[in-house]
Amino acid sequence: MLGDRIFKSSDGLLVRTGGFRSLDGRVSIPPGDIELPARAYVFRNPRSYTRQDLAEFHLPGAPDVVSAVAEALIDAGARQSLPGEFTARAFFSGRIDLSQATAVADIIDADNDAQLRSAMDALGGRIRGLCQDSGDRITEALAGVEASIDLADEHIEFDRPEELSERLAEISADLRKVARHAGDMPENARCPHVVLVGLPNVGKSSLLNVLTGADRAIVSALAGTTRDVLSASMELDDGAVVLLQDLAGFEASGPSGSPAAAADSAARRAMARAEAILFVVDASVKRSDAEVELLGEARQANPRAPLLLLAGKCDLVGVDAVVSLGRLGEIAGTTPQAVSAVRPFGLDILKTRLGELMHLGAHRGGQAMGLHARQKRALEACSAAVGRAADLIAPSDEVADVAELAAVELREALSQLGQISGQVVTEDILGRIFQRFCVGK
Repeated sequence: MLGDRIFKSSDGLLVRTGGFRSLDGRVSIPPGDIELPARAYVFRNPRSYTRQDLAEFHLPGAPDVVSAVAEALIDAGARQSLPGEFTARAFFSGRIDLSQATAVADIIDADNDAQLRSAMDALGGRIRGLCQDSGDRITEALAGVEASIDLADEHIEFDRPEELSERLAEISADLRKVARHAGDMPENARCPHVVLVGLPNVGKSSLLNVLTGADRAIVSALAGTTRDVLSASMELDDGAVVLLQDLAGFEASGPSGSPAAAADSAARRAMARAEAILFVVDASVKRSDAEVELLGEARQANPRAPLLLLAGKCDLVGVDAVVSLGRLGEIAGTTPQAVSAVRPFGLDILKTRLGELMHLGAHRGGQAMGLHARQKRALEACSAAVGRAADLIAPSDEVADVAELAAVELREALSQLGQISGQVVTEDILGRIFQRFCVGK
């Protein structure tokens, strides 16, 4: 074992130590023969994470120490692991299935308790159990269908078409229900960005502060006080977390290289990559051509992001006065929402609408599970294939009459389930999953 080249213990060698044992000793770091206290944990096949023999060093908590030990091991013949390599080895050795490998990255990436609970459920085998149970039910039905082809001349009593069709329809409905009620798990660690856009002094900074509960922005009656992109995390009602950003406004930029130009450029970059736009106007003042121009520019800069039109400072004019914002409402394609950071008013409704608009939110508990878009698509496709098999069989006098067509659909259903569990997987799917991991893991 390579670890014995740098680790020494009076209790013996790592290579001769049994699994789930620890040794206290010292690591020697060449070339200066620096020695540091360390503890080594040994894990043996097949009960280790990767089902291979592993040793894990616990060292004093200094990054330089960790780097030096890693370099010493590489010099001794080791190599640095690739992103997700340990989890990939666990998957290929059969220690975990693909849904659990995905869950490892989800645990690392979790932005909130809801996402963490979903990921822990998946790592514990919840999705794996769903695939196994559904796969067993489909396989049983497929066996009967194929038997009606191969053993049609034998005196064997096969499933009646109406009964088999009902069982398949039930499987299809169960899978469709799971896919449609599951929470959405993010595809990467990046928290969705939501931007507050509007002319100077319309109340964006006040909304940022009250929505996030963090006094990140300076609130002042002086127009143009905010000259940067300010960010803070905001938790929505369904437990999802987004990064709320207060932009400096798309005012006329100053001379190239000036602070005003730099702030405006940063605001435009934030606008372009946002997943949702909150366009804020001051409900207490008259509408202006500058607002219409700014909204049009925001739409042009990011046409794909959903947009909500917020009528801020409604405490100054009353909620009933906020009915229509004329041309702004036409461009936005939505009715304005009255909000106030002073009362506060309309903020809970805003968070709910935003979550629905962005299709965010892992479950907070209960029976729903969190699934990635790829996993949902596979479940939907599996449900559809089983449903088609049920529709083929239902009107038939004998299962054998449509057995070949039904068998094709049921094998397609199993293939779709296999893309979730990893029984049927392509290099493209593996690449997309493991590219999310950091080095190691």
